[in-house]
Amino acid sequence: MIFNAGFVLAALIALSGAVESASVPSPGKWDQYRNSLDKVIGSSANTAKMAADASNLYKGYLAQKKDATFQGLVKQVKTYSNSNKNAAKVVLTTKGVSSIATQVFGSNASDVHSEAVLAALLPTSWDSRTKNWVSSIKDQGQCGSCVAFSSAATVESTFLSQTGNSIEVSTADLFFCLGSGDGASCNTGWETGEAANDIAQNGVVSADCFPYTAGDGQDQQCDDSDCPRTGGLSDTSFSSVNQIKQHIMTYGAVVTAFTVYADFMNCCSNNQIYSKHSSQVEGGHAVSIVGWNDSKKAWLCKNSWTDSWGTDGFFWIKYGQCGIGSTSETYGFTYSGN
Repeated sequence: MIFNAGFVLAALIALSGAVESASVPSPGKWDQYRNSLDKVIGSSANTAKMAADASNLYKGYLAQKKDATFQGLVKQVKTYSNSNKNAAKVVLTTKGVSSIATQVFGSNASDVHSEAVLAALLPTSWDSRTKNWVSSIKDQGQCGSCVAFSSAATVESTFLSQTGNSIEVSTADLFFCLGSGDGASCNTGWETGEAANDIAQNGVVSADCFPYTAGDGQDQQCDDSDCPRTGGLSDTSFSSVNQIKQHIMTYGAVVTAFTVYADFMNCCSNNQIYSKHSSQVEGGHAVSIVGWNDSKKAWLCKNSWTDSWGTDGFFWIKYGQCGIGSTSETYGFTYSGN
């Protein structure tokens, strides 16, 4: 049988286009969120940086598992843990990790030794929802305020994990008051690092005092002057996958950002695990990571697109995908109790 080369090429191009278009959701109920994705996070520079950061972080995580020397250190920690029942109880805190590293490796224990402690003692899966450390799913509406919502969710998990008390953080205060100096707006978005720094410096107010009404995409005027502020929060960043896990296991959540591709919009029902197949970039987005599962090789994330999206408002995304968990965009909070 003889094929016309031009016909074959045209057919391949058409098939490729069909595969790509099949991954792009048709217009529907989630369009308001596609249209209000974060343009700051979604810039070409940030998209490239997040992708490189997340990829390198995950490669480092995998390299640890294959490195014989590092696994030898992990084995030493496990041997110590098996003979000392208190070891696993203190791994949740940075101080506890340092203490175990010193006991196992001596007074000159380094960051590598602390990583070995985490690799040896962190569980293979975690879900902060089982601890009641995760607040309810919210709706950011047609405003590009995902950084405020994911930061608020992370702060709420910090309070729940550390005090057992529930507080609904004012996303309006975060976005339109604290974020105003950074140029945050519904049309542009915000940076997770700027938000984390502003929260650490200024604290938060309750949603009851300054409620969010920007779901229609219209910026609100800052109106928090009569609202009492809750302080005592500090922000922290991470340099490894295990450090992110440790923080989630201690404080409930971290805030992070990633690049949204066209096939993400309707993904993730029934606990499906997202891995991108589309090359069509829609923009940037911020969420709160509240768990992980090593067998799934995925993070469990809390979104702010109502509890009808994904799996009751949550979704799983593969490690290293779309810039998720990048060192430049992932932050956690600690609480001193002030």
